[in-house]
Amino acid sequence: MFKIAEDYSTPFRHDPQGKVFRVAIVGGGPGGLFSAWQLAAKAGTLCHATLFEASGRLGGKIITKSFPGAGLYEAGVAEIYDYSALGPDPLRELIEKDLKLEIKHIKGGACVLDGKVLPDADALSQSLGPPAAAAANAFRARCAELMKPMAFYKSESAFDNAHPWSKLTGEDVLEAEIADDAARRYVRVMSHSDVAAPPHLTSGLTLLKNVLMDVDGYMNVFSVMGGNEEIVRRLSDQLDAEVRLNTTVSSVEPLADGTYRLETGTSEFPETFIADYVILALPISALAIMKWRSHALHRAVVRHVQHFDRPGHYVRATLLFKKPFWREHIEGAWWMLEAFDGCCVYDEGARHDLGQFGVLGFLIAGNAALGLANLSDDDIEHLCLRALPPILGDARTLLVDRRIHRWMASVNAIPGGVPERGLRQNHRPDPVCLPGIFLVGDYIFDATLNGVIDSSDAAAEMIVADILKRRRASRRRPPRAGAATASRDLDEVASNWYDFCDGSFVADVLRLVWDVAPGAKILVAGSGSAAAVAALRELGYDAVGFAHNSGANAGTLADLQTLGGRGDSTKLPFADRAFDVVLESCLCQVRRDRIGPTAAELRRVARRGVFLGSVVSDLAVDLIERHDLLNGVETLISRWEWSEVLFAQGFDLALSDLDRLSRAWNRALAANSGPGRWFEDSESFLFCFYSARIPSDETGAATKATIPVVN
Repeated sequence: MFKIAEDYSTPFRHDPQGKVFRVAIVGGGPGGLFSAWQLAAKAGTLCHATLFEASGRLGGKIITKSFPGAGLYEAGVAEIYDYSALGPDPLRELIEKDLKLEIKHIKGGACVLDGKVLPDADALSQSLGPPAAAAANAFRARCAELMKPMAFYKSESAFDNAHPWSKLTGEDVLEAEIADDAARRYVRVMSHSDVAAPPHLTSGLTLLKNVLMDVDGYMNVFSVMGGNEEIVRRLSDQLDAEVRLNTTVSSVEPLADGTYRLETGTSEFPETFIADYVILALPISALAIMKWRSHALHRAVVRHVQHFDRPGHYVRATLLFKKPFWREHIEGAWWMLEAFDGCCVYDEGARHDLGQFGVLGFLIAGNAALGLANLSDDDIEHLCLRALPPILGDARTLLVDRRIHRWMASVNAIPGGVPERGLRQNHRPDPVCLPGIFLVGDYIFDATLNGVIDSSDAAAEMIVADILKRRRASRRRPPRAGAATASRDLDEVASNWYDFCDGSFVADVLRLVWDVAPGAKILVAGSGSAAAVAALRELGYDAVGFAHNSGANAGTLADLQTLGGRGDSTKLPFADRAFDVVLESCLCQVRRDRIGPTAAELRRVARRGVFLGSVVSDLAVDLIERHDLLNGVETLISRWEWSEVLFAQGFDLALSDLDRLSRAWNRALAANSGPGRWFEDSESFLFCFYSARIPSDETGAATKATIPVVN
């Protein structure tokens, strides 16, 4: 049976003389805060983060303000998207579990078109005729057909790039897909505010995703009790980083020793800061303000900006009234106005206690916001009041106060850019010449807080991987006595996933994930796999081992030759679909340029699926270093990056069903393979199991033939 590696009772302590890596985080908005949080959680004491913020506050676009004597309103980020019905949701888990904040789900959806209040698309039938309702509903159904909920959740770049609407504009799609004028106007109004750009300036795929936000089964929306800025306050209280407010970073310069010099400080006290890594957590527009003191750095930032520079704009006009007079006619936490080319109006009292008062927040987007930006607050207030439907009466008589906030070029009108690129290229623009420069932002993903936390997670994982490789290179362990013998002392050192899992757990997971029972054919692909093969055979599986020619753990392969052998992982000596499941640990042992061909071979021989057992950067640092798991590792990346590789080769997430994921994860916890071991959380568990994709399956993903190989 598999033998679980020793569970140490004392924390791992690295060399006290070891280097503490200095990380400069430029920008104190959500990207900077989340990056500092992620680094502390992943790297611990291996790095020290210093966060520079030019203004006097942290939080960027997360701003909660108040009307004195009335109550709170959101001046920045209005709502947070909830994907937890489809899978693990890192942002919601951070807010509820780590920051201990309460949330409140909110819902809206009414639309004011031609001055008439339409509670939903079906109401189009009564107001504008049955053909309009039929056309609007048919278009939403068409969008759902072209992107299933799991594809929406995964946001797979290969799928998005292959999507037929990715190269069309939103205006092209509206014209081609909706013949009825009233239905077209309805869809345009309902989607425009979230897009933050007119349809001709965004992609058809971005339009599709915003349409699906209002379709049941794709996502929910919530706000934080006490205001969204509570996220900033709690993060700031718990942040393990040095924070420097009112401190501008004016320039970044790469130095000959691989570090970076930042010119920082206030106008009275200029300073120089030396960092090993620099995270630029700034909006695209802010990158133009800084000086890049090297041609390579300037070129890298310009290329990055060029790919993502699709500015979207907002003006948020928040009006305080003596009472919420609109509720007699319009229900919900928000509704849409045809004015301003499509404007979302929030009922702030739906999430904040405003007593007798009522507050409407007008979120004006795109070119309309750009056109209003230079107008006075009085003019914007007047236009908002005039835009309300006549059925609500004269709102001017009830107006008490107002606040206007302008957010120019604050979001991306085509999140992810066109075409969408991989995680590494988006976050590390020049890994060869500038390995310590990273960029973080919501514009890299979906222009939401959810996208920010995903971006900061990706950058932190890459920094941790780099630190681990640098530490191991500078302090390699001497060869272990007896390393050339055919057996290993697993209590002394572990080298792979099967050192942390017992046989009964593996058997249960095979059944829970793929419905695979004893007798099934299993390929264990990776150096040192003989122990796993023997254990699986003992359990009744027809198991075969294959070791990649990496040289790692060569002494453990004496009895493997009779079970399958070793050789080139890009040319496996097995027939197509020869195995029900592949349990791999070989992908991390091949060079980056051979990853694609190796993954393609795993797909070729796997009938049901593959378990990602490679050593990854999102394993706990102390686990990696205590057990020297980097021995033989050529490519150290996160499970998320591996998922891009496997998706591109025709795999999908095997545990997309939440009930099945919950059962399998609970089994991992019972087997002591959870936090602190091989699987840190349910999200890491989810990204370890992949099923071979069937064309036109329920994820809505493209077939393998339409997806390029990712190297």
